[in-house]
Parts: sequence; structure tokens; C-alpha cells
Amino acid sequence: MLPNVFLSLSGVDADFVKSVEEFLPDGIAHFYPKTFSNGENLVAAMEARVADSEVFVLFASRKSLDSVWVGFEIDRARLAKIKNPNFKILVFITDPEVSASDLPEWMREFWADSAGLSPRDVARFIRSVISEPPFSQRHGKTYGRGALLDAISRDHEDIVYKVGESPNVFVFAGNAGIGRRTVEREYFRQTFSTLPLINFGPSFPLAQFADLADLYRALRQELDVGFTPDQFTHDLVIFSDMSIEQQAAEVVRNLSYFAKLGQSITFVTGNGIYEDRGTLKAWVPHLFRALETDRRVKLAFVSNRTIHDNELRDHPNVLQVSVPSVQERDIRALMIATAGEFGAEAQLPNDTVIKAIGGHPGIAKTVASTLARKGPAVVNNDLQGLYKLQEEILADSLTYDALTEFEKDILSILSWIPQINGNLLKDIIAKQGGATNQGFADTLDNLMRGCLVMNLGENYAISEPMRGLFRRKHGYGSSQIQKSFAAELRSRWDEAVQNQKLRTELFDAIVYMAALEGGTLAPEFRGLLLASTLQEVVRDTYNRGHEDEAAFRQAVSWGALAKTMRMDETTREEILSYYVRAQTRLGDQDALETLKFIDSRGYRSRYYLRSFYVRHSGGDLEQAIALLNEARKAKKYMDRVIADLALCYQRLGRWRELADLLKEEDRRVEGDPQLLDLKIGMLISQGDFRAAERAIETLRGLPREGGRADARTARIWMQRDGRAGDAQRLLTRTLQSGGSGQLSLRRLRAIAAAQAGDEDTARRDVDFLKGRPGGADTALRIESHIALSKGAYELAHKRLAEVKISTVQDHLLRARILETQANDVATPLAQAKLLRDEAARLRAQYRLADEYFLDV
Repeated sequence: MLPNVFLSLSGVDADFVKSVEEFLPDGIAHFYPKTFSNGENLVAAMEARVADSEVFVLFASRKSLDSVWVGFEIDRARLAKIKNPNFKILVFITDPEVSASDLPEWMREFWADSAGLSPRDVARFIRSVISEPPFSQRHGKTYGRGALLDAISRDHEDIVYKVGESPNVFVFAGNAGIGRRTVEREYFRQTFSTLPLINFGPSFPLAQFADLADLYRALRQELDVGFTPDQFTHDLVIFSDMSIEQQAAEVVRNLSYFAKLGQSITFVTGNGIYEDRGTLKAWVPHLFRALETDRRVKLAFVSNRTIHDNELRDHPNVLQVSVPSVQERDIRALMIATAGEFGAEAQLPNDTVIKAIGGHPGIAKTVASTLARKGPAVVNNDLQGLYKLQEEILADSLTYDALTEFEKDILSILSWIPQINGNLLKDIIAKQGGATNQGFADTLDNLMRGCLVMNLGENYAISEPMRGLFRRKHGYGSSQIQKSFAAELRSRWDEAVQNQKLRTELFDAIVYMAALEGGTLAPEFRGLLLASTLQEVVRDTYNRGHEDEAAFRQAVSWGALAKTMRMDETTREEILSYYVRAQTRLGDQDALETLKFIDSRGYRSRYYLRSFYVRHSGGDLEQAIALLNEARKAKKYMDRVIADLALCYQRLGRWRELADLLKEEDRRVEGDPQLLDLKIGMLISQGDFRAAERAIETLRGLPREGGRADARTARIWMQRDGRAGDAQRLLTRTLQSGGSGQLSLRRLRAIAAAQAGDEDTARRDVDFLKGRPGGADTALRIESHIALSKGAYELAHKRLAEVKISTVQDHLLRARILETQANDVATPLAQAKLLRDEAARLRAQYRLADEYFLDV
């Protein structure tokens, strides 16, 4: 639970304190007059508010020090400090005519003289204080990192010995949730003990396709009190016109502000400082070199990967740390401590679960949260390996039955956007469900303890592993909340423009919601849009197109901005790759012009994108294969390249090449849902059902498997066991659980329903699928299955013959029709023999084909 913070001020500081309060976690700050009620006894209320607080903050100006009311609050704070040694007092001097000597003598030691002078500086200082013990355990005791910290200290001293100066750029690399930020904080605390505020600096998220403009924007918002939309639009144009060296120097100039305060700066990213090949982006070495000239600056990158030694060698001011998993005994200790944070009795799962956690602190905390609510049995039973365990544990924590209404709404909103200010989030939730300040604060605190939500300064975001899982499990949530949220964002933006205050997280949220709701970017916003934001919006919009074709049109509309917008060519290539694929799926002839443009730039993705166009426009699959083989050499989008190549081999019946490909790419196959699904299809076709079922369990444990495992299980039941009804029920449950792959699951469910004789369900699915991409042919195939189930063989053949784009599976469906007709007692013996012979010929010709394969 977050502590209450009492803000003591005079009227002259009201605007300043109001700004500070905007950047604090919502619901924790109490000050007059905002959290005092009309008609309340003021003396009694002040006395109670201070007594109920755990932190007292004085904004010291000449007016406040002369105020009787402030004096009364100071006296109450002194009494609270005497009663409770953990009661925290902070003093920020806001008046240049006031010095520490003007404070009461007992209070002078609490002057935060190095905090900085802006509202963001003060709020960041307060947030840092309350994130440490005794107020919070999130930055509390560290488990299992002593040896690692010793090793980092040795590497640090080795750099000092070799170059004569301490490193000032730090890369903490490892898997998300492995404890990179914890290691960073402990290392900074131990190594830079002369800088007590080293961990009080700002932390910013950094997008995958970020460049120096992203760093510049984040820093300017943190530094510039008058950060207005118009001003930043002009500044961004000037910044974009600079050379990379000049941009790096300008970023370092901004970073130096925090060096003067003795604070580090952290950018948290996935692979945002790397190209897709793993090398550093072009701007990163320039930034590292520019930082060599100002060793006071301490800049950290929290990343998913390490810098190659060949590149690191050129930057003696960079210290790199690879953060590994922790040992099992430390996982146990961490889980016991986490249970205490939830007020629950410590419970541990069995040793198998501890091993499956894999030394991952983030997963361990989430498991501890689940144990606190449901006990060990929920995780001790039915283990299927590490990935399945982790996916199940995370999924269980996101089950709607386990969430309150407030938690559902908060997670829905956070799944739509990168991050959002706590005050705005609270106002939205309050309008929807009447949340109180304290109730909202407690709900957020609970979500953070459960590792579902993370705090980014004054903003909140859903943790990255949870974002995709939440969407797969629950989609995009309530359309009513979406509309209310979008309207509130626009209202807040108009207010920000009127007050000349730019909030970048508000702007980004407006951009994301505009795309989610099917809108376009208003011209007034285009000067503020970063290329990295555009890339993420186009990517997410394109991915939604698999369930909603209108989203492909949105991806085209937004992606077109990349043609003229200033950006790095790698980012432009990424955006245009989604843009041209959306054009292709929509049958837009302009896709060819886009491909010509991509060819002219020499993008490595050009072979893959041309093969995509050939495949989806009904072109020659042999040509697609040739292009995909070139794409393999280019090594861009390799997972998609291998998957598409496998699909082409499968459709052409080139089974030897498909088998060889899956063997060559065996390591990739085992970790890729689409490739493993293809392999399972081959095993089923060969009649090796036992191996297929083992592979299905592996598939079930992979992230983003999209219901493929249940679909494969259903196919075995239909093909081997004749259990079409059971298959239908399984697929219905999978569809009802939400998530991705809905269209392919719906197609298969319709076939299972037809075979089971449930014509009503099959036809409902037909009606649903008709309007989807390729829906006309899909509907004809299902109609053929329905006719077959009723013994209408001629009609089954007729519907199948009407399919415009025939596939290998259509030949196998024809074989099934022939076999069923041959086994019908009404069929004469001689005719039955001819039918069986023809069916056998088809089966032999397509002996390794997957009869129920559905391209998703």
C-alpha cells in the first residue's frame, strides 16, 4: 500500500505544488485545499491529515514560514517524527530569498538541497523516497546478486585501471523481469556511494525503432517547464536537421542537467539500441563518444541483449553487464518475502515448479501472487514445461474471475496505449465505476505487486509480457470504455494546448487510440509524431487486420506517412513492410509501386515482401519460392521467411523439400508456433500420432501459439478417432476463451460441426466467415462438408468445384467425399471400387499433405 504524503504550503506556492501533485502517484498526496472538505474543522482536519501521513513535505517560502497554519502543520510533523522514527520529513525551498537557516533548527537536516527546482524534479524526488523501504518493498532486499555485484565491481575497477576514468555508460542486459533494474540500482548504490541521489534520476521507456529524437523528446519533457506543443514542433524540426554528431551533443547537453543533481538516467528498452542483425544502431556509437567528454553523466540502458565485443572495444567509457537468472534457493527466499508483501502466509510450490520458474524473479513474484490468492495446488498440477508453466501462471493472474472491476478496466486501458499519467487514469476509472482516490491507489499498488503493471515515473504501463497475453486472452475490452477514454484524451489534449503544456504520453495515447478507433492522424499532430511511435502504431494496426479487415485499410492510411516523414531508413523499411503487406491483403494495385520504391532503396526485406505479394495475389508459387530463397540469404524477417517457404512447399506438394527445410531449421521449428504446427501436420499425415501428440504439448507451451495446439488435437480426434462432436466442443471452448487465431479456429469448428451433424452451428460459422478475407472459398468448402454429412455427394462435389483458388486440401476433401460415397451401402460394388481407386490415387499423390491445414 502506498504511503500518504502531506504537502504543507502557503497560497503563494499553490500552483507549484499543484504541478508537483500531478506527477505523484494518484491519491497519495493531501494538501489544502484540494483534499479538505467544505465545512470541515480546519485545525482538526490538519491534525488528522498529518497524523495519518507517513511523509511530510514542506514547501518553504517566506510566506509559508510566516504562516500560522503552516507553523501548526510543522509542529504536528515534529510530534509525528518523535512518535515514529520512520516518519519522513522533506523540505523543498521554493523562494530564492529563503535559506536553510530560515528553517526551524530541528528541520534543517531534512532540506533536500540537491533535489532540483522544477515540479518534475521535486515529484521525482518524492517518488524515489516512497519507493524505498520502509514505505515500499519493491526496491527492498535483493536476493542472489552478491556474486554478480562483486563481478561488476571488478569490471568497473578494471576499466578505471586501463583508461584512468570510471565508465559512465552502462548496459544491463538480460531477459525482461530477470532483475536488470534491481542490479542497476544496487550497483549504482554501492559504486557511487558519494552520490546519494544516484538512483533518483528519471527512467524512460525506449521504443524498438527509437533514434536520438526519442531520447531528446523524453529529456525535454522532463527538463522544460514550458514544454509546449508549438515549441517542441519547432525544436523537433531543428533537431532533425542536425547531423548525428550534433544531435548526440545536444542529447548530452540535456543529460548533464541530471549529472549536476548527482542522478543517473535510465532508458529501458527491448532491443531499441540495436539493428535487427544485432549490431548497434548508427546513432549509438556517436552518443557513447559524446558522453566520453562528460564523465559526470551516468547513463544506463536496460536491454534484452549485449553489445558485441568488437563494437564495445571502441568505447572505453561503457560497462556492460549480463544479468543471469538467480539460483533456486534465492527464488524460494524471494517468494517467501513476496508473500509477506501480500499479507499472506508464506507458501511454496513443489520443487518441479521452482525449477520451471528458471531462476526468473519476475515469474517468481507472479507465482507468489497466485499462491497468495489460490494456494500451491493451482501451480503444482499439470505441468507441461517452463513455457507452459509461465504462460499458465501469467494467464491465471489475468483471468477475469480473479480481477476486480477496477483492475479489469485499468488493464484494458493500459493494453491499448504505451503509458498514461496516473491522474488521468484515475479520472477515467472513477467515471466508469466510481473509484475513490484511496481505492484507486490501492488497486494500482496491488497490480504492481502482482507484476501486472509497472510504474514509469508519474505514469503507468502494463508490463510487456502481460500486454500481448492480455490481448490474446481478452481482446481489446469494452468498446464503451474505448469511446469514453478517447473522448477524455481529446478533452485533456485541448486543455493542454490551451494551457501550453505538452504531455508526450498524452499525445502518444491519442495517436494509439485514433488508430484503434479507425481514425487518422489530424494534421495538427503530425509535427509531433516520432517515427518510432508511427512504427508501433502501424505494426499493431496491421496485426489487428487478421481479425478485422478494416484494420488493414488503417495500416495503409497510417503507413503512408512513412513515405515523406523524416526518419532512419531502417525504421522506414519496417513501416513500409507493414504498409505494403496491408496493401497486398487488400488487393491494392499500388502495392506494386510500393515494392518498386522498396527495391530502389535496396532494403533487405525486398525479397520477402515480393514473395508475400506473389503468394497473396495468386501468383506463381515457384516464383515465390525463388524469392524466399533469396530472402534467406538476406537474413531479414527469418522466422516469416522460413514459415512462408514451408507453406509454399506444402501447397505445391514438394514434401521432400519441406521435410528437408524443417530438418535444417529444427531449432527454429521447435520455438516457432507456425513451423511446429506444419511439422505436426506432417506427422499426422504420416500416421505418427504419438509423435504428433508429443509435439502438440510442446506447441501448447509456446507463447503466441494462438490456439493451434487445441486445433491440432481436434484434427487428430476428427481424422483418427472420428470424434467430430468432441472436436467441436473443444474448439468452441477455445474460441470462447478469446485470443488470437479466431478465424482459423472458426473455420475448423465449422468443419467439425458439419461432420458432427450440427448444421446450425456450421452455417452460423459460414455466415460469420463469408465477409472475411478468402471467406467465399471457405464458405464453399464448409458447404461441401455439410452436404457430405447429409449424403448429398453430388452437391458436395459441386460446391467444392466452385472454389476459385484450389488448394491441396481441396483434393483431400474430394478424396474424403469419394471414400464416404464408396462406403455408402447404396453405392453399387463396381462404382464403389472406382471411387475407392480414385480416392486412393489422390491420397497417394498428396500422402504427406495435412488434410485439415488452415493457413492463418
